[in-house]
Amino acid sequence: MRIRLGRRNLTALSGLPRPDVQAALAGPPSSAESGFRLCVRLSPGLNRIRLEADVDGQGWTEFQSLSLSTAWADAVRHPFRMARFRIEAVLGGSRAWRRLTPAEQGYVSARLEEKEGEHPLRLAPHHPPRAILPERFPKPRLDAGRLPKFTIVTPSFQQAAFLGSAIRSALSQEGVRLDMIVQDGGSTDGSVDILRSHSPRLRHWASEPDNGQADAIARGFAHMEAGPDDAMGYLNSDDALMPGALRFAAEYFARHPSVDVVFGHRVLVDEAGREVGRWFAPRRSCDDLRLQDLIPQEALFWRKRIWDRVGGVDRSFQFAVDWDLLLRFTAAGARIARLPWFLGIFRLHPNQKSQARMDELGVPEMDRLRERSLGRAATREELVASMRRAQIDSTLLRRWMRRGWRI
Repeated sequence: MRIRLGRRNLTALSGLPRPDVQAALAGPPSSAESGFRLCVRLSPGLNRIRLEADVDGQGWTEFQSLSLSTAWADAVRHPFRMARFRIEAVLGGSRAWRRLTPAEQGYVSARLEEKEGEHPLRLAPHHPPRAILPERFPKPRLDAGRLPKFTIVTPSFQQAAFLGSAIRSALSQEGVRLDMIVQDGGSTDGSVDILRSHSPRLRHWASEPDNGQADAIARGFAHMEAGPDDAMGYLNSDDALMPGALRFAAEYFARHPSVDVVFGHRVLVDEAGREVGRWFAPRRSCDDLRLQDLIPQEALFWRKRIWDRVGGVDRSFQFAVDWDLLLRFTAAGARIARLPWFLGIFRLHPNQKSQARMDELGVPEMDRLRERSLGRAATREELVASMRRAQIDSTLLRRWMRRGWRI
């Protein structure tokens, strides 16, 4: 695909996913990637655009033409609006983004993707599998005795293939006091044998029927012994903690006594535990929690005092448990800190709940939280604009980290 604009021939990015086209036309598998995109700036005045396709290498054939007009005033203002947005993007602000038109927002997003590749906020492989690059946390500065204790609960059901890895990733954390609790839902796949093998180092474990993930989390934390300033988190049985993550988070809590909640980035791994991507959590000013939750759950930790203040997890949720908890933390006045380090490891596999049950559980619960936060249903335009802003920030964070800057 290409566009002819005056004397310019501009090649489009082709082969973009379009499952909607495949479904509408009942087409072959190849039609699932029939989309294309091209980002072009128009000159002031009338622009004649010709869209051409090279079918089977037999030459370029025009299949559509457009005539688009651009006002001189818009052409003059555009560079200044883009310059203002670039400054705001570095500072993490959102006002300049809101001042852009939807077309300009799409332009910024497309141009950045052309330069930097696809954004990191996607639960799909970003690159071929490779060994996990461990995070390089700052050198500890406080004695372990001054750090808050951690309690980690792992809810699990029929995850024997990954459960042992999750437990080991927590129990191997050094330099921090840790109580680990595993609440299994009555698995029959060998999970109980794994739990028995680790039982000497677990504070508590049980394998019994429950009413889902939130219920398992609540049952697990019922066995916790901790003070109000101690730290908590839950780790799904197919995920893992980055080595050193709990020590780093505990020290941050110790040095910032007013902070209630911390979170960081995540590494994406495949079924074999090989790294296939990195998710850069956007800055809070660029991520509207009322519209989407892009905070990695396995990289999220909080103090017991804020947990007690909101009454723990809402057992009516099965999918958006952590999003609901974060919204209630925020409503309760929690001080939340984003730490630009990789704290958690998220495993991609066919049976993970976040993918397999998205339509059944995820969408209704997410819509429920949006309506509760906004007092109305969110519009598609709001969702698209908010997600684009977060994707742009995540992409910029990736660019800056490649240059050695943690922001």
